[in-house]
Amino acid sequence: MQQDMHTGHRERLRKRFFQVGLRGFSEHEVLELLLTFVIPRKDTNPIAHALIKRFGSLHKVLEANLQELKETDGIGDNAAALIMLMLPLMRQYLISRQKEQRVLKDISAYKAYARSLLIGEIYEHFEAVAIDAKGSIIANKRIASGDEGLAVIPIRRLMSFLLSSGAYAVLLAHNHPQGEAVPSPDDIKMTHKIQSLCLSLGIKTADHIIIANTKAYSFRENNLLNGGQYGKTETPEQVFD
Repeated sequence: MQQDMHTGHRERLRKRFFQVGLRGFSEHEVLELLLTFVIPRKDTNPIAHALIKRFGSLHKVLEANLQELKETDGIGDNAAALIMLMLPLMRQYLISRQKEQRVLKDISAYKAYARSLLIGEIYEHFEAVAIDAKGSIIANKRIASGDEGLAVIPIRRLMSFLLSSGAYAVLLAHNHPQGEAVPSPDDIKMTHKIQSLCLSLGIKTADHIIIANTKAYSFRENNLLNGGQYGKTETPEQVFD
């Protein structure tokens, strides 16, 4: 009888999802539905509630590591793996979508591509995207990572990547996992240093995007690139003229 009750509840959750997606689902109901696919013979409602209670929110649950998840009663390897898969899957989805639009010639495209690289990351990463003269993506590379911020960017590694890829321009991007989508004084100073070095090599700086949660901040949009030919007087379209 108990099993029939759980089965009926699962079916109602799935039917609701098929009808309206996740609209109207509470955070614990999202987890409850997700866990039904890997916990077939147990009520997933209390497990979902326990996860939200332990981590505080859905996004914190999705950002948790294997050991943290398994400390919650009812979460084994399979359930933990499914939860941990969600954010990487989202990033791959965004990257796949961006591949259909490989041309980066405006600020909205810069922001969208930066999100695809960095959304949901719990550590700070610094990315460089090499772009050709038509605004098409040549390659991207994770230049640096850190769990306490990125005080120093390995400039030699960045420049080596840009030169070896034959970049005409570069899109810079990094994330603030626990902060706001606003540049720090060090972010601005670092960006100007990179921009100056790129300019000396004939490489334009398309933009520098900061990602924080789902928000994105553009240096170019906020006139924080150095002035002159490759700075704030130049529109994104002019970069690739």
